[in-house]
Amino acid sequence: MRGGERHDHPASQPPRDTGSVGGHGHGDGDHHDKAGSGHRHGAGHGHDHGAVDAEVVTNRRALRAVKISAAGLGATAVLQLVIVAVSGSVALLSDALHNIGDVAGTLTLLVAFTVAQRPSSAAYPFGWRRAEDLGGLVIVLAIAVSAGLAGWESFRALVGEHAVTNTGWAFAAAVAGIIGNEAVARYKIRVGTDIDSPALIADGQHARTDGLASAAAAVGVAGTWIGLPVLDPLAGLAITVAIVWILFDVGRPVFRRLLDAVEPGLVDTIREVAAAVDGVAGVHDVKARRAGRVLLVQLHIDLPPDQPLRDAHAVAERVRHALMHHDRQVAAVEVHLDPAGEHDEAHRDTAHHRRER
Repeated sequence: MRGGERHDHPASQPPRDTGSVGGHGHGDGDHHDKAGSGHRHGAGHGHDHGAVDAEVVTNRRALRAVKISAAGLGATAVLQLVIVAVSGSVALLSDALHNIGDVAGTLTLLVAFTVAQRPSSAAYPFGWRRAEDLGGLVIVLAIAVSAGLAGWESFRALVGEHAVTNTGWAFAAAVAGIIGNEAVARYKIRVGTDIDSPALIADGQHARTDGLASAAAAVGVAGTWIGLPVLDPLAGLAITVAIVWILFDVGRPVFRRLLDAVEPGLVDTIREVAAAVDGVAGVHDVKARRAGRVLLVQLHIDLPPDQPLRDAHAVAERVRHALMHHDRQVAAVEVHLDPAGEHDEAHRDTAHHRRER
């Protein structure tokens, strides 16, 4: 027996038939309308997943997090820019620029999370979840731009004439930046970790660099206060170095996600869960990738060559069910059925199209 079956759970839509070759309706058994979504099984199943769809809940949490963060960081940036105008501190300017970059990144996430909730369509059959991953990339670019601007302004102040006034106000603004940015960073990272959103975690790390930048700005202003004005542009350069350091730390998981990398051991776990399902004779060609905060799985299972189609389909459904119960983030499982012991013959017609990876 050969063929493939696909079971997908589009965001914010009721379940629908997405079968591939030999497509079929799932009827009453199609109760996983999304990873970890709410459903009740028939008698004897013994549990309830809850009435609220997990992905909808995480989207709401993500949107709330970015809105609150944007408001907090926006207020901090405006305060610092006002103080920069009356003090001339380039360290504080570097800090304010980084805060503005963080606000821009947060607003980018707001758009990305909103777009990611759009339902699938004929043009976008897998939905828009990748928008969140692209949002993470925009944040990385925003960090890079803020580093460049901060470094340039600090260098200009270091080699040219530079004076800082109203140092008391400038120092107070820097301290406010430390407190505000660290609070926002912890909030974003906590929510991002809870909902498994690398983009939101990256934005939280970006906010944390703002806190470090504010600390460096405070040192620079304090140096001017005690008669060492050179500390202000040096602090600005130190902030730039810190931003670049965090840039690589934040960018790595974002680029890994865009390149479909998954955490170590995930593929092996999927294979073990599927192999433990009653009726599965073997599991191979397991693949997985993430889109936003959901996991998409493909795998081949071996079944007896003479097994009736109805029974084979039932085994495939049990495999899907087991994977969705094992990991609430699994939103789609594509199961390809292979006749055990007859792989070469079963795939003879397409063998010349296969590429070794």
